Amino acid sequence: MRIFTKKLPHPDLPAEEKAQLLQNSEYQEMMVESTFMYLTLDLPTAPLYKDEKEQLIIPQVPLFSILAKFNGVTEKEYKTYKENFLKRFQLTRLPPYLIFCIKRFTKNNFFVEKNPTIVNFPIT
Repeated sequence: MRIFTKKLPHPDLPAEEKAQLLQNSEYQEMMVESTFMYLTLDLPTAPLYKDEKEQLIIPQVPLFSILAKFNGVTEKEYKTYKENFLKRFQLTRLPPYLIFCIKRFTKNNFFVEKNPTIVNFPIT
């Protein structure tokens, strides 16, 4: 897998300072090749509304749409305590077996919440 990482300047900086920082080598895109044991897939957030019969709507998402994270084009922002990064992932070669880790649980200060989204797998 190729991992492309680009550091982002702080959003509160003035535009001139941002432009100046983007010229710095620290803010240029870097590429690293890495092996992997499994792929972590992010589910879209579950809707917060109910249908007309007052039942919860359980969304469905095709496997290919959550695998789009690894197409080499889709970028995702990762935030750390001090810095923000923009990352994109590109699969160069697939192993004979592939393990997916679907992130279904989110944790906040009070409890753990489960995302009920159904992932549709292709039959063939």
